[in-house]
Amino acid sequence: MAAITIALDMTGPFESKEAVVIVNPTAHNAAKRKALSAADGWLREHGWKAEWVETSGAGDATTAAAKAAERRVPIVFVCGGDGTLNETVNGLAGSETAVSVIPSGTVNLWAREAGLLKKPSEAVRLAVDGVRRRVDLGRAGSRYFLSMAGFGIDAAVAHRVSHGAKGRVGAAAYALSAAKQAMTYRGSRVTLSLDDEERSAWALMIVAGNTRKYAGLTQVTPDAIVDDGLLDVCVYEGRGRWDIVRLAALTLLRRHHGSKRVHYKRVRRLKIASEKPMPVQLDGEALADSPAEVSVAAGALWVMTPSGLKSPLFSLPPEPA
Repeated sequence: MAAITIALDMTGPFESKEAVVIVNPTAHNAAKRKALSAADGWLREHGWKAEWVETSGAGDATTAAAKAAERRVPIVFVCGGDGTLNETVNGLAGSETAVSVIPSGTVNLWAREAGLLKKPSEAVRLAVDGVRRRVDLGRAGSRYFLSMAGFGIDAAVAHRVSHGAKGRVGAAAYALSAAKQAMTYRGSRVTLSLDDEERSAWALMIVAGNTRKYAGLTQVTPDAIVDDGLLDVCVYEGRGRWDIVRLAALTLLRRHHGSKRVHYKRVRRLKIASEKPMPVQLDGEALADSPAEVSVAAGALWVMTPSGLKSPLFSLPPEPA
């Protein structure tokens, strides 16, 4: 969409009514043009100047977000899935620009967490009329994540799902890949450093969670708090298919914390030493390398949430308007 230029209304809690909307046109369940036009119309009617930027490849959302942060744009909206949001977060980390979402992807974890799983015009309204909150980010190697970092079988699943398959069939692509991995994946011998605790085990999956929802189906880190300066680490111990099937069933039933094969701890820093590099995913997107350290970047991101949102995910009050 072309940039829209209108007079700014300087009333309200924002220094300026300026926004950037980053659109991934290839996202599964991509928002229809008519719905995006309705969101665009709502912004214009309420005095906002909005610049719409479509991505065409990897890294475009990060670049657009970083440029918006340099200009001190108050809000960047992400119209795409969790992968596009992850790229955007990597452009906004440490800045004063807040991020919000217009759900348009496969799972939309953050939209579910933040009460923004709505139609585009409603998602925009709830964010603009909402509150600013400072939240943590996780960091794996040189990249940030908002929801989670996963090492092991879930990352192996993500590595084998192409963007084309996600665009065509969405979550079904993950389900098929997960079924294949359950039959063939084997655990890795690892030594973990969880702040002051050392632990060695055969690990099938290690999740460092900053938020709670996982794959739109369950919660791997159900006690996570997004603004407490900590990451919730959940280690699934085991070697092969029967451990995978058993732990998957317990997780879907939200009973995995009672298993002797699951270790859960809140940490500021996680170090992973593995006999062989483990596959890694950040916010559901496969990562090419396998960083050996995950840490928390406390208060590194501003987000917009609905003003009436009540969620145990947040422990701190929002910024006053």
